[in-house]
Amino acid sequence: MRHPRIGSALVLALVPALAMPVAASVNQAAADLAFADAMDACAAATHQGPHPFVPGFVIEHVVAGEDEAGRCPYSQTMPGGMRMECALSGEGRAALAREFREMAEGRLQGGTADQPAWTGECELVLPDGKRQPMRQ
Repeated sequence: MRHPRIGSALVLALVPALAMPVAASVNQAAADLAFADAMDACAAATHQGPHPFVPGFVIEHVVAGEDEAGRCPYSQTMPGGMRMECALSGEGRAALAREFREMAEGRLQGGTADQPAWTGECELVLPDGKRQPMRQ
């Protein structure tokens, strides 16, 4: 059975929550900036953030540190028991870090049809364990 292409769900996970209280949004922005720095350096780090369209869902972001091939393993939990797993190049890492900085500054824009180039370095892991490329 072919699963529908749902790679654009990633973009949904990276859009800031608009209804966040001011104090929480300031703390979230600081956490977003710290995670962006870790992403740039490919330093092991974790980060949590609210999903913008799924109330109560918290996205778990993980940078595992540089692997033997020089790539940067990154993963993110997604609604529906899915997970995104990436092996980011230096360019991919820089682009994702830039998105976290834009999110912290309230400048991230995009929609479900937009897929950043770095998502081509990622796979979607479905609840049944099957994998599909984020970009096809």
